[in-house]
Parts: sequence; C-alpha cells; structure tokens
Amino acid sequence: MCGIAGYIGKNLIKKDSLLKTLHLMKRRGPDFNNNKSFEFNNDKININLLHSRLSIIDLDKRSNQPFSIYPYTLIFNGEIYNYQELKKILIKKGVKFKTTSDTEVLLQMYINYGDNFFNYLEGMWSFAIWDEYKKRLLISRDRFGEKPLYFYSNNKGFFFGSEIRYISQLSSNEFNINCNKISNYIFQGFKGVNKTNETYFKEVFKFPSSSYCYLD
Repeated sequence: MCGIAGYIGKNLIKKDSLLKTLHLMKRRGPDFNNNKSFEFNNDKININLLHSRLSIIDLDKRSNQPFSIYPYTLIFNGEIYNYQELKKILIKKGVKFKTTSDTEVLLQMYINYGDNFFNYLEGMWSFAIWDEYKKRLLISRDRFGEKPLYFYSNNKGFFFGSEIRYISQLSSNEFNINCNKISNYIFQGFKGVNKTNETYFKEVFKFPSSSYCYLD
C-alpha cells in the first residue's frame, strides 16, 4: 500500500501544506515520501506530485517516487501483475532499465505506447503521470476500483489523493458533510455505498474506476 496526492492549477501550494500532507501520507507508505513540483505557462500553472512508499517490489531507493524519466514523472499506488512480461516486450524494443520495479515498467509503457498502453496493463492502480513534453497530467484508476482515488476541483485547480484528508490538507479546505450519503448507508448498508461516485463529503468525489483523464 502506497499513497499518492497531487494538484494542478493556478495556486502555489505552500511548502508547509506539502510537508503536512506528506506527514499524513506516512501511514500508507512509511519507507519513503517526497514531493516534486513543476510550473509552466510563465509560472501561471503549478503542479505538485506527492508520494509515500511502502516498498514491496525492488526495495532499493532507486525505485522511490515520484519516479522520473525525463520529461515524464509518475506517482503510483498499486501493482502491475504482468510487469515482467511487459518488461520483456520493452527490452525487445531496446529499452534499458535501471530498476527491477513495476513502477519503471509502467512509466516506460506510457512513454513507448502512449494512450494505448492501458490495453497492456493487468493489475490494480491509481496513478498520475506528468508529461512535461505535452504539458498535461494523466490520472487513472484501475478497472475494478481496487485502489482508492478521490478528487476535488474549484476555480483554482484540481486536487486528488488516495485519502480525502490529503486533499483537505493540500487545498486548506474543511469539507461539508454529505448527510444524504450517510443516510443512504444507514438504510441501504454496504450495497448502497458504491452506487454513485459521491463520498461522505459534498465537495469530494471518487475518481471513477476503469477511467482516466487528461488535465492540461
């Protein structure tokens, strides 16, 4: 289990908010955590990618995230089950690897196959890839929604994270309780929890499973 969080928009997220968010994320990933920031369009747009790592595949620090192969940077929570098979395909294409992680394989698949790389992936994930070349952020969640991913947007930008409290800390927002969601859970039980992408907070939504989006 790892944790991811991020932001793209007009605001400049304060260093203190980034550090507090990383501290919250240690519960999901105690082995390493870090943040990478980017800016473009004459500094009018800012991007922050945060990650906390629970080391499972390739325990070496070389696989720490955010993981970059210029001009691409990835934050990833999950596991690509067929990464070894995909790695063999990439090696035949001439790709050289620096790690033994599924993280590097995932990013190399995006680099080499673009949008079509989803057709090759088997696994569970929530991830974000900042494409510095195309100036766009790709966000995705696995087919069955095994890995959590939430989002909140306002007129200043788009926030996302593995837990809602990461989003609250990054956005400096205290969200309003969604009483209808609580009521539905009380009367319908667990079977009513996933009928919509609403959460227990009015402004925050679950990123849909089996979906991806580009923010540019």
